[in-house]
Formats: sequence, structure tokens, C-alpha cells
Amino acid sequence: MSKPVILIVDDEPDVVTLWQRALLMEGFEVIPCFDGISALDIAEAEQPNLVLLDIMMPMMSGFEACRLLKSNPQTRDIPVLCVTSAQSPDLRRNVENAGAQGLLTKPFTTRELVAQIHRFLAAAGQGPADAE
Repeated sequence: MSKPVILIVDDEPDVVTLWQRALLMEGFEVIPCFDGISALDIAEAEQPNLVLLDIMMPMMSGFEACRLLKSNPQTRDIPVLCVTSAQSPDLRRNVENAGAQGLLTKPFTTRELVAQIHRFLAAAGQGPADAE
């Protein structure tokens, strides 16, 4: 049984390293990425099971990256879980409008992160048996 592949997209290397370690310990394969532009190419080429996407990044925001992922027939079915430290009354609606399946607001524990990823993989039909 193959391990679920998670594409982590965040412009802060320390954050990517922290999440990568936690997900590797949970048995996931992880592809690190540090910007939205590269994430588009990687998602199309690698077809990850889920994209963990930071919203606030330079060059291309997570919102824009998500919209482009969802408009591409090759990547539109990949679940996207957005993460942010931003607080805004319109945040959840903007995430939904971009096409993401969910939002996780920083700070959160790695346990919460892993639980959310398992939940979204199960919702995408990649049930718990595939994620364990």
C-alpha cells in the first residue's frame, strides 16, 4: 500500500521542516515547496494526495495558487488545506471561493495538523486504511 503524498507549500523553511518531520513520522511522504509558482508545477507532475498551502506568501498568494490548482484539469481534484496566521472576517469565505477544502489557522499543534490531513484524505476517498 503506498503512502499518501503531501505537498507542503510555505515560504518559511522552518515551518516546512517542522511540518515535514511531523508528517514523515506519521508515515506520509512529503514534498517540500517554498512558493506558489513552484507548487503548481510540482502538483501537476507529482499528483500529491493533498496540498498543504500557506495563504500569505510572496510572488503568489495561496489564494491565487489554489485558484490555479483548481482551474487545472490535472490538479483540480487534489484536496487543498490552507493554513494561515491571518485573522479576517472574510477569511473562510475567501478560502472557499479559492476552491480549498479547508482552513487551519496558526498556531496549531502538529497533532491537529495530522488529524486534519487524515480527515481531508478520508473525505477525498483516500480512507484511513490508505493513510495508516
